[in-house]
Amino acid sequence: DPLGRAQLLEFLKKEFSAENLSFWEACEELRYGEQSRITEIVDSIYQQFLAPGATRWVNIDSKTMERTLEGIKTPHRYVLDDAQMHIYMLMKKDSYPRFLKSELYRNLLAEAIIPPETKKRVFPFMRKQRHSSPSP
Repeated sequence: DPLGRAQLLEFLKKEFSAENLSFWEACEELRYGEQSRITEIVDSIYQQFLAPGATRWVNIDSKTMERTLEGIKTPHRYVLDDAQMHIYMLMKKDSYPRFLKSELYRNLLAEAIIPPETKKRVFPFMRKQRHSSPSP
């Protein structure tokens, strides 16, 4: 959901961890983007998020970093999958649960447009009788 993702990004900015979601999104662009741009996108992701002194450095463990740095020597669509999964799990276990408890999320829910409920029977195969029949 674009609105939910934008609100999560705002929350992460306040938590000083917005780079995690940005990295995840960049990896999605790599996975589903144009084949002709793969090398360019991998290099851009490396420079922004993984290189020593990167402006938006993401914190991944040393083994994942090793595999990633080895993999980007021959860039392909899935070369950042391990690093992306690591960041995803960090957000899933830490940032996202805090977001769900935040005032920002509560406000988002309060402003949500909820479609009117439609009346559905619990058992749609049971039809309501049209006319009451006299009991014997």
